[in-house]
Amino acid sequence: IMALHFGRIGFIVPAQTLFLCCDIQERFRSLIPGMSADAGHRSVIRVGQTMLHAARIFDIPTVVTEQYPKALGKTVPELDTTGTQVFEKTLFSMITPEVEANVLNQIQPKSAVLFGIEAHVCVLQTALDLLSRDIEVHIVSDGVDSQKPLDRDTGLLRAQQAGAFITTCESLLFQLMRTKDHPKFKQISALAKERNDQILKASTKC
Repeated sequence: IMALHFGRIGFIVPAQTLFLCCDIQERFRSLIPGMSADAGHRSVIRVGQTMLHAARIFDIPTVVTEQYPKALGKTVPELDTTGTQVFEKTLFSMITPEVEANVLNQIQPKSAVLFGIEAHVCVLQTALDLLSRDIEVHIVSDGVDSQKPLDRDTGLLRAQQAGAFITTCESLLFQLMRTKDHPKFKQISALAKERNDQILKASTKC
């Protein structure tokens, strides 16, 4: 059996992975371009739906955070958070003491997959906190956004400079399987096709 070497190569397997959905909340809907109905391939909500569904298929533990929901609202209703652990926070990073104690210390993931908003603040600070704990970080580039494109791009660049891998939703899902013989291949392929169909449908409305 071929050994999987982690480190800087960036291999990722479901049994050693944690998904993190960062602050995709109602108050941001009118502020974040990637949360608009016509966001196309870079729809934070659509990618969030796909990633949360994939987490259930792969049985990957998932953390969902909400930044000060009293003012910013709850997670948007389009996202099915069934089976996830939801934490409220005031820190910008998702790695609060509660998340560290109840999730990181319990499952000790080798890899973390990160998506949500905003790329240059909460997503970036979460990535840095995870990397400082020797957890490999994969940021889903079509699943993150900021109010301003420069901030989004700079946030991703800063995370990459620190050691995070920048990937896409579809690339990551197929990397988690590695082969068409994976027992979840048909379900994940159908999920990817559904998302691509949604993107096409959205683009034809523009």
